[in-house]
Amino acid sequence: MRIGVVTSAYHPDVGGVETHVRRLCAALVAAGDEVEVLTQHTTGSVDTIDGVVVRRFPLTVSASNYRFSLGLWRWLRGNAGRYDVLHAHSYHALAALPAALTNSTPLVFTPHYHGTGHSRLRAALHPLYRPLGRRIVARAGRIVCVTRAERELLTSHFPEARRRMVVVPNGTDPAPDLVVSPEPGRGILCVGRLERYKRVDRVIRAMTQLSAEHRLDVVGAGPAREEWEQLASRLGLLPDRVVFHGRLGDAAFHARMASAAAVVSASAHEAFGMAVADALTAGLPTVASFIPAHRELAAMAAPGAPLWLVNPDDEVALAEALRVAAGSPRAEHGRNTLPTWSDVVLATREIYASVAPPVHVIQQARAGAGAGDR
Repeated sequence: MRIGVVTSAYHPDVGGVETHVRRLCAALVAAGDEVEVLTQHTTGSVDTIDGVVVRRFPLTVSASNYRFSLGLWRWLRGNAGRYDVLHAHSYHALAALPAALTNSTPLVFTPHYHGTGHSRLRAALHPLYRPLGRRIVARAGRIVCVTRAERELLTSHFPEARRRMVVVPNGTDPAPDLVVSPEPGRGILCVGRLERYKRVDRVIRAMTQLSAEHRLDVVGAGPAREEWEQLASRLGLLPDRVVFHGRLGDAAFHARMASAAAVVSASAHEAFGMAVADALTAGLPTVASFIPAHRELAAMAAPGAPLWLVNPDDEVALAEALRVAAGSPRAEHGRNTLPTWSDVVLATREIYASVAPPVHVIQQARAGAGAGDR
């Protein structure tokens, strides 16, 4: 099957949507599909990553939250017919609009829906954007939600689309077997795009309640980094107790996970919670905010998985959960019950087949054969 995947950003850009799309595309190619990613970037280019053709169209508007490329619109208007299915990602980015509005190719939509914006301005604009969002939702033959919690939230805003919604949880990769040199103290790993809704500031404040052997490693980039670095500095936690690593390559990130004593996610909104799922797959003790997506992950995880759900606004409770998690052993390998990307691909290909036009095979008669020979 020929699949065009439309997303606002792609590897090496990092974030939950970027990670989801990269892993899904690589798994689809491994299953035998032809996949092209159609995305936006500062400059245009075409390259191949993990067997996936990646077409990057130059940005017309480069605002971080409202990236927009006329080139992507023109490509989809003129070339969408070369794909059997278009799969657009993220309600909260403008790239899904041209996938829905410029062509008639069958469309699958994964909204990664949070229900609101993540700043005062974006939250105020969110209801104004809804008529355009409704057009994407109406155009999609299937809408893929990554948790039941996301589906219920999406249904509350778009009840007319409920029958076209399906739930396919994100997959997890096998935890890499890495041997790394032990680091002093107990490292607590926090991974994700540095946006305010991730609430890393709560984790930084909780570090003041922990002993000096505990260290917070923050991996990721984003607009809130400077603010949080200043907070850590005011609290006397830089540079030894809180370390901002920025973006890391795969090998460096896996090494950081291998050396971590625990993982934390204090996020206020998640459609799924990739960082939590990856940590549980690796057997890492994990502290996560008590939000619907994380509660659903807890239900999917193996009984006894090392997961503590807390309210990050309670600094004392968060610190205590981090202390206990960082002092707990890793879970044994092989106990993970979360879906794999192979599971995701099987379900996703069935969804593609349900919206793509059927292929009719016409068998030609042999020369000289009569109708009865057919």
